[in-house]
Parts: sequence; C-alpha cells; structure tokens
Amino acid sequence: MIFVKSEDVEALRNSTIGKVCNNACQGTGTLLKDDTFYDCVCVEEFKKRLKFLQANIPKKYWEFDLRNLTKEFCDDNRIPLNILKKYTSKIKEMSEEGVGLYIQGASGLAKTALSYYVLKEGLRKDLVCYSISMSHLTKILFDISINENKERIDFLKNSVELLLIDEIEKDYNLDKPTSYLGALVNDFFRGVYDNKKALIITSNLPKKDLESKKIHAANVVDRFEELVDVILVGKSFRRQNTNLKYIIG
Repeated sequence: MIFVKSEDVEALRNSTIGKVCNNACQGTGTLLKDDTFYDCVCVEEFKKRLKFLQANIPKKYWEFDLRNLTKEFCDDNRIPLNILKKYTSKIKEMSEEGVGLYIQGASGLAKTALSYYVLKEGLRKDLVCYSISMSHLTKILFDISINENKERIDFLKNSVELLLIDEIEKDYNLDKPTSYLGALVNDFFRGVYDNKKALIITSNLPKKDLESKKIHAANVVDRFEELVDVILVGKSFRRQNTNLKYIIG
C-alpha cells in the first residue's frame, strides 16, 4: 500500500519523461533502434524517482550522495561514515535482522541527508522503505480513527522493511505511556520492535535526553538502545554556505 496521489505521479512523469533525456524520445519514453522499441533512459529515471516519491523522500534529497560532503566533514566523521558505508553495503541483511541506526548530531550536520542516503540504498536493493517525521507520525496517531491514517500506521508496522523517523525529538509530552498520545506512540514503537523492523532515527539529542527531557517514555527510549549510534561532529554546513545546492542536516 503506497500513499501517493495520482496527480503527484502524473506531475512527476511530466517533469521526467522526455526531460532528463533532452527530448531524445520526444516525450514518449521509448526509442526505436533496428526495428525494436527500447525504454528511454528517462523511463528508468522516472521509475527511480517514483520509488523516492513512494518512500516519502523529499525531492531535495533525491540527488544527494556522499560526494556532496565536504572533505572537512569526511575527515571529522571517518568513523560514523564508515558505519554508514558498512551498513548500506549489507543493507538487506541489516533489514532482515532488524538492525537499525540512531543518527545524532547538532543542527546542520547532514543527519537527514545521510539518513535518506541509507533509505535510497535500501530502495536500490528492493526493500520496502518509508520515511516520516516524528511530528507527522504523532499527528497521524492522534487521528488514528481516520481510515487512511490507520491504514498508514498498519503499513508502517507490518509492511515497511526499513523505516526512517526524522527528528525524533520534535515532539513533546509523550513520556507518559498512560496518556492518550503516549499510549499510541508506545504501542507504535512496540509494534515496530516486535515485528523486528529495521529503524533509522535522526535526532539532535542523545538517546538518554529523550527520556530526561520528557520527550519519550522510558520503555520507548529503552527500545532505541539497540540502535547503533552514528554520532556526527563538526561545523554546520548551513553556516559554511547558505546557498549550498543540497540542503543538508
């Protein structure tokens, strides 16, 4: 079950087919060679972009890869980047075993960009991937009585193989498992944990602060302890250059 509007798919098609190939296929998506029709390169690009759209990856991260990182950042983060490279090199195994990552660092340190890089590697290996911010997840859980929201939550807990939750700390007062939202959030993460889903989390805060700052309940944070820490350091990309082509962090 993929939650994408038909008009968004059509807009994607119109911006890709015949565009990325400089109109080599004249907008048809096919090429004729030796009396045989072949898919144009723009068709493969459309398929790739459609996967990104279906996984809820924001467009500004579609073209990001490790080559966009500065040498200074790479030098400062050799160990965390090595963890990410090793993880993505055997991402199907990591997914099957439910091994996840907790990507943490100050604002502007490419946490979100790197987490989407991992997700895109999962898509290349044909994993069912999806991304959502914590604030959006909370909103959907709050309105769980709406059929589409219930279907999406069931999809996240049961069908997704690699789940990214961005900005896990960008919601508050979820630390009481007896409150309405606290109970829903607790149940969601229990379902993800029990179904052995591979979970990627990004945060400005270390895990322990999620509990001490009363953001998440102790039992929710305890489930995060199995996630491998990927701690990023260094200077903010935003401060270095506000006109970076790729907005990262």
